[in-house]
Amino acid sequence: MKTTALITARMGSSRLPGKSMMPILGKPMIERMIERVRHSQYIEQIVIATTELMEDDTIESLAARIGVGCFRGSVQDVLGRINAAAVVCDADLVVELLGDNPLVHADLIDDVVEFYKESDFDYTASVTTEYPHAGPELMQFPIGTRVEVFSQAVLDRCEELANEPYYREHSTSFIYEHPDMFRLGYFEARGKWRYFNRPELTFAVNYQENLNMVRRIFERCYPVNPNFPLSDVIRTLDSDPTLRPLMGSPSYGSAEV
Repeated sequence: MKTTALITARMGSSRLPGKSMMPILGKPMIERMIERVRHSQYIEQIVIATTELMEDDTIESLAARIGVGCFRGSVQDVLGRINAAAVVCDADLVVELLGDNPLVHADLIDDVVEFYKESDFDYTASVTTEYPHAGPELMQFPIGTRVEVFSQAVLDRCEELANEPYYREHSTSFIYEHPDMFRLGYFEARGKWRYFNRPELTFAVNYQENLNMVRRIFERCYPVNPNFPLSDVIRTLDSDPTLRPLMGSPSYGSAEV
């Protein structure tokens, strides 16, 4: 079973245009994210799923330069883009990641993949406040570190059934908004992840201040350990009161990918 990380990213964000290529310690944000994803023991190939717009030529060029795949599809139909990318890349198991989540870490990816493999779920994800049917009693991760795992077969089913524009734009929303149709498994911030039970936090890069915060976290952590864990992110945030105001709130809105 080939496990493929599909990273949705584009240059045309209305809130922070060009954010995918904005530098963090001298490299584009999407490249810094991919450096972290490459440490996964389960990911066999990495593919950036971007759009057919000319402005995203730069993302395709980056993918070629750093040796990852690139698939180009619809701007608004993100579900169709992801599904077509998975088919072209011959992916059996899909790990979907958002390109504006540069702090996501391979350790979390691997634990969510293991949770999926050891279960009988159709879809698993590190649970955050973004899930309307997840109970408030669940121990939730910060926004900006979400890992979603599902099979190509589930994606095909979504492609067939999800016809409303909202579901096409938000690629996996049809799955987690229909718990009557799909077996959902939420990976909680428990056990070794209990320090990350911080649903009030968001590390997604939607605005310039978010990027400034992430840059400062990289500046503090990367020189000590280029593959710095998420525990270092929390320690850095909690030790520096000037970082929290740059975060905004989890209600900032969904990613533009």
